[in-house]
Amino acid sequence: MAERAEEGFSLLELVVCVGLLSAGCVLALALLPVLARNAQAQMMRDAATGVARNAIERVRAATAYYPAAGVADPNLRRATTADHAWVLAPAATYAAAVRVGHALCAAAASTTDVPLAVALTYDAPSDTLTVAVSYPPDPCAPAVLATVSLAAELAPSAYAPQTQLPAAIADPALQ
Repeated sequence: MAERAEEGFSLLELVVCVGLLSAGCVLALALLPVLARNAQAQMMRDAATGVARNAIERVRAATAYYPAAGVADPNLRRATTADHAWVLAPAATYAAAVRVGHALCAAAASTTDVPLAVALTYDAPSDTLTVAVSYPPDPCAPAVLATVSLAAELAPSAYAPQTQLPAAIADPALQ
């Protein structure tokens, strides 16, 4: 009788394969919190950018129409609305907040409000508004801050009511 060669895997080969697969799964699971924290940092940047865009749009809405005193007299209107200094201060600050989940920060609460500092700067000669929003990229470590800055050239205030304004907002980082 001829001997047949054994086919299949030995027990030792199976144990090594299962061990390697288990080690790979443990390493992949260890990366999940890091990936989630990086996603949360991008969410915070997106929220800060949204707050900056909202601030610019609110200023555009406030400056879209010239003051009531200038409606009747075109000469007074031109003198008053040469720039937007009649409605904008050179600098202003306020606080905003974004609500985030704190599942990774070992906090008891499931969500919390993370404060954002908003600074608006108006340059009358160039008629440009710059909005800077300071935010913590990692909501678990709010002491470390990053900043998003957006700038927009404001449209003239000589628009009649119901006139659509241009919507070009420039990101200085892209210029």
